[in-house]
Amino acid sequence: MKRFLIKIGIYGFVIFIVLNLISFMCLFFLANSTFYKQQFIKNGINQVSFDYVILGSSTGLTTLDTKQIDSITNKKGLNISMDDSALSSQYLMLQHFYNCGKKTNSLILCVMPDDLETINPKVNGNDNRFIPFISDYNVYNYFREIDGENKNVYLLSNYFPLVGLSYFNTELFYPSLVSIFNPSARNRFDDKGNYSYPIDNSNKKFKNAENLIRTIEYKNPYLNKVINFCNENNIKLTLYQSPIYNTKIIFPKTVNIINHSDFLTNPDCFYDRIHVNTKGRELCTKKVVEMYFNENQNTD
Repeated sequence: MKRFLIKIGIYGFVIFIVLNLISFMCLFFLANSTFYKQQFIKNGINQVSFDYVILGSSTGLTTLDTKQIDSITNKKGLNISMDDSALSSQYLMLQHFYNCGKKTNSLILCVMPDDLETINPKVNGNDNRFIPFISDYNVYNYFREIDGENKNVYLLSNYFPLVGLSYFNTELFYPSLVSIFNPSARNRFDDKGNYSYPIDNSNKKFKNAENLIRTIEYKNPYLNKVINFCNENNIKLTLYQSPIYNTKIIFPKTVNIINHSDFLTNPDCFYDRIHVNTKGRELCTKKVVEMYFNENQNTD
């Protein structure tokens, strides 16, 4: 019986090592692809210096079109926004952008009211996309400092890749297989980092939403981290609030902001209440060019 248990232990240990080696290789292929925005920043763009960068969550990803901006202004920009993220992840994304040897003269940070008023940030929904870079100091330190129910999964992934890959199998394992056979594949964004929602008039339930006026305060500690990072790296920072249907947001005057919360009123410009569609994106982008890129006029 004792010999049997010893053999089971040895076989189990060997299997554990093999599975971790396989997991390491999967994350290696994913890290060297362009599938998610984190990998795209590292491997998918040859340009090093940008005139501006757009950073945010899904609203940043879908509201401002860098291709449209560049075609009008002759500047060079990039959208590094990541869907299902908050200020904490966006701060990490900004660090990652610089750690990959990239830099920018200015940053347009797309924000949301609830996020700005979050006092105790948690791990975000798509933070698992940073796991291929978990050994990087800034990435590991981010997960060490922030709270969240999956925090230990991220930290253990630094030593045992199997933990993260198996826990986030849909988000990491299957994309890693795609990356093996097609390392240049991208997950719903173009070669400048943009994505847009289609014009769809079949579901406009939100158009009956009552008008709302909301005054907010800046409480999220990661906003100060972004501000400090921009100051340290000589980056001009401007916040951007995308349109929210039938909603006006009033912001403090302490940080420069382009407030488009009530810029659009036509429901045909929205995909849902907080996301514009292709038509809305074109209008918002054009207005931002007028307000921000034309000699950086007053943007409030």
